[in-house]
Amino acid sequence: MEAGKTPQKKSLAARIFCIETAFCLVGVGCVVYGLADGFKYMQVFYGVCIVGGSFVLRMVRKKDWQAHWADMERVRQAHEERAEKEREKKK
Repeated sequence: MEAGKTPQKKSLAARIFCIETAFCLVGVGCVVYGLADGFKYMQVFYGVCIVGGSFVLRMVRKKDWQAHWADMERVRQAHEERAEKEREKKK
């Protein structure tokens, strides 16, 4: 995304039918099926893992990755400059 532009708002239908929501619904379905079928441990376990993963995916997608990588590049350059100055001092 270019600097200065605001992100477009998603419609309600787009938010409902996004991949994170689909994953969450599959996870909830696994948990419900595991509980309704006499508490099947594996279905409940996988359902909880899927629901947790969908929330992690939602948080990761919200992060501003361009700003994150720009910050990481700035830190890397500062580290390289500091290392170069230390090498110059040793000589």
